[in-house]
Amino acid sequence: MLRELWQDVRYGWRSLLKNPGFTAVAVVTLALGIGANSAIFSFVDGVLLRPLPYPHTDRLVQLWERPPDGGRNVISALNVVDWQTQSRSFDALAATTGRAMTLTGAGEPTLLRTGRVSASYFDVFEIAPAIGRTFAPDEDQPGREHVVVLSHKLWATRFGSDPSLVGRTLTLDNEPYTVIGVMPAGSVFDRGVNLLWRPLAFTPGERTRNFHWLTAIGRLKPGVGVDRARAELDAIGARIARDYPDSNKGWGITVDRYADVVVGPQLRQSLYVLLGAVGMLLLIGCANLANLTLARGTARQREVAVRAALGAGRGRLVRQFLAEHALLAALGGALGLALGYAMMIGLTAALPPFTLPRDARVTMDVRVLAFTLALSMATGVLFGLVPALQATKPDLAGAMKEGGRGSAGDSGRRRLRGALVVVEMALAFMLLVGSGLLVRSFVRMMNVELGFGATNVLTMRLPMAPTRFATTAALTAYVDDVVARVNAVPGVVGAAAADALPLEGWNNGMPFLIAGRGGVDRANRNACGFKMVQPEYFKVLGIRVVGGRLLSDRDVKGSPPVAVINQTMASRYFADQDPIGRRVLIQEIVPGQPQLGAEIPWEIVGVIADERTSSLDGTVRPGIYVSMEQSPTFSVNLVVRGRVDPESLQRAIAEAVHQADRNQPLSDVRTLEQIKTESSAQSRLRTMLLGLFAGLALLLAAVGIYGVISYMVLQRTHEIGIRAALGAGAGALLREVLASGMALALGGLALGVAGSFAMTRLLASLLFGVGARDPLTMIAAAGVLTAVALLGCYIPAKRAASLDPLIALRES
Repeated sequence: MLRELWQDVRYGWRSLLKNPGFTAVAVVTLALGIGANSAIFSFVDGVLLRPLPYPHTDRLVQLWERPPDGGRNVISALNVVDWQTQSRSFDALAATTGRAMTLTGAGEPTLLRTGRVSASYFDVFEIAPAIGRTFAPDEDQPGREHVVVLSHKLWATRFGSDPSLVGRTLTLDNEPYTVIGVMPAGSVFDRGVNLLWRPLAFTPGERTRNFHWLTAIGRLKPGVGVDRARAELDAIGARIARDYPDSNKGWGITVDRYADVVVGPQLRQSLYVLLGAVGMLLLIGCANLANLTLARGTARQREVAVRAALGAGRGRLVRQFLAEHALLAALGGALGLALGYAMMIGLTAALPPFTLPRDARVTMDVRVLAFTLALSMATGVLFGLVPALQATKPDLAGAMKEGGRGSAGDSGRRRLRGALVVVEMALAFMLLVGSGLLVRSFVRMMNVELGFGATNVLTMRLPMAPTRFATTAALTAYVDDVVARVNAVPGVVGAAAADALPLEGWNNGMPFLIAGRGGVDRANRNACGFKMVQPEYFKVLGIRVVGGRLLSDRDVKGSPPVAVINQTMASRYFADQDPIGRRVLIQEIVPGQPQLGAEIPWEIVGVIADERTSSLDGTVRPGIYVSMEQSPTFSVNLVVRGRVDPESLQRAIAEAVHQADRNQPLSDVRTLEQIKTESSAQSRLRTMLLGLFAGLALLLAAVGIYGVISYMVLQRTHEIGIRAALGAGAGALLREVLASGMALALGGLALGVAGSFAMTRLLASLLFGVGARDPLTMIAAAGVLTAVALLGCYIPAKRAASLDPLIALRES
């Protein structure tokens, strides 16, 4: 058997070399399908299938506070302290937050993203440091928190992998911190946003229940399930709600498996959609190759008949054909693996930062290689088995008599080839509809009303420590000085400060009560976005006034507190009355501290057009804007409009800021157009990929229908010659051949429409402003596919209509 198998392989190899055109088309078609599948599967495996890179991942959970209206919310400090001290379900439970800090005394001042974490944070993940140690249990207590653990990336790039760094002191925001450890190379701690970690020691001003600013993650004890932990935390949450009704009445606790929340729903859905798309692309390729193999099998009937007449059994003949298909699949798989690796690297580079969770590791490893190998072999069997069975049941007498020429094959073979074309057309239509929906959704998203002018606007952050200024008056004076200096830069039209930038969300969400509408518990009030801005913010961005007035320089500390609301808030909460003059009660945000003060009655003096504060495909949230003079903040961002390309002003603006303070760091310097592009980056990449796959599917479907009609014309050459000799006109022959091909195309369209109704439901969560069954998209996709099919049919039909009857009769 081994000797016969080797003979089959050698014979198959020689047969493929004798048909280089067929071999090249088959290998390239397989490589495209297998390569695309390998690349997308590497992401699916790394993000969705591979176990998280921690020991005992089934015991990791994410914890949130649950507001009265449901959902998930970040956590207050004292609530998470109660969870840690009162729960018995966890080996470790850690709270986390983070902010930027400036490293000085080690070369140029550098802004670093740092994490503030409970002492048990690294115990939750059970990952030991490469050098030194992590935090001791009491190092998240005030007075003992001036220690840091570095990521391996920071240790290597900033400190040259110096092992003596452990035990030395670093200066962060002008305070000393002792380095106690370095995390391992290549761990998840090298792939997140934080470069170092320090203990989360709550100051007296941070020990509150009414300000939510922390996240929490825990590791369950062995034998403790998620349901048991939920039940225990429900009891703790109920006690907190009972004891502290002002901040917690009606609030609860949500516990989720960490593996379930580490991947966002949109990323998960995008990967499934792309995997389905490349799967359909491969099926189209297999259908095409099966058609080619069927045609080639018909042409090889004489060869098969001779071998059968010499005693070859059908099993041996089938094995011979399958050997050829296995060789093609192996060649296609090898080339596809190379293409898939290149595509994986390209996609990884094209992804926006932090698109993938830090816990994911996308690589072309043994798992992906095994998938590619299995896919290659399955593909070889899929496109080769039925043609092999068809080709190995020859009519010996007929094949020997006809000499292998002009044999049309039986009707079953013709029906099979037609069915394959119908399937190709259906799958191509489904991909076209999917890509069309994403394209229309993307266009709608890019044309969404922003509420501001993004042209020639530069943005940047001015990070500063909450302890930098002794008084809020000093903070306000410093921000005013910086903005005044930037406004004086030649080429600057206007500049202003705000606590949050457009398209990047609200920095704060605040519970509110409209004065005069009855009391509502603070813990159960509606919430709105809350933004602190300088009065010039609206003018710099070109935000339109709908009613009343904007904030002004007269709205200062000590004057009556005033606010501007957006249209969404006006229509939702003041639908039946004019909001101007009404007061909204919102607690004061204490500058530099995660705590709330007394209620402030903000008088509404104006309504503005909605500013797009979230991503382009997000919803507009009700929001309120107040002056930085009346509500100071340490979270400061600049928006600067220039007369020319603002990037050309970047150096001059930085120099102006450093005139106010030469040690003031600037971070995330970007134009608003760049922020807009980054906001749509994931949608753009997903749309481009699905469009590429749909284009390849359309090309393969066109080739498939062209091949079938061309082969039909070739097999009917004798018949066409007779009909032409008897007086059939070229137009009649053209219409007949076109009708045969378009019948297959329309059958595929009908099947594709049915399939697309099911498929588009998977896309619904990824669409913006377009229905999942948008008729315009389906009509356009049907038109494109029909036109392509018509072109694929017309070329062989035209050739049939122009046949010379004498030549056709002589050659057939």
